[in-house]
Amino acid sequence: MPSPRTSAPSTTTGTDALLYLLFGVLGAALAFGSLAWLTGNLTNAAVGKGPWAPFRTTDALLHPDMLWPALSTTALLLGARIVPGLLTLALITTGIVLWTRWRSGSKTGLARKTDLAPLLNKEITVKAKSLRPSLSGRESKRGRSG
Repeated sequence: MPSPRTSAPSTTTGTDALLYLLFGVLGAALAFGSLAWLTGNLTNAAVGKGPWAPFRTTDALLHPDMLWPALSTTALLLGARIVPGLLTLALITTGIVLWTRWRSGSKTGLARKTDLAPLLNKEITVKAKSLRPSLSGRESKRGRSG
């Protein structure tokens, strides 16, 4: 079971959310630019001609036609826009799923069904009989309508 959150929440509402959003957007832009550079170079190596372009994520993100002038418009669209976009979406989705799994847990402090299972009638009776064998011949008072 994950340990409860020990850090104090921020005193200004919304600041943490905006900071997380800013980091998320910057991370997504960096990932998209890097993937656009990589897939653009791979596309250029596969169907185009020319050297391997230097690592310039901003140019790959904004001006891929300047980095790979020999590529056709369709190859640029697929290699520097669509494929890195899909890969970036897959990375973002995976990151969000992993983050929500990591952050999920009992935040309200209330017990879940699995926590309460040992306290149900049948389990309590079995536990009581195992702790005190003299109770095994007696009928349980729980569940009997009186």
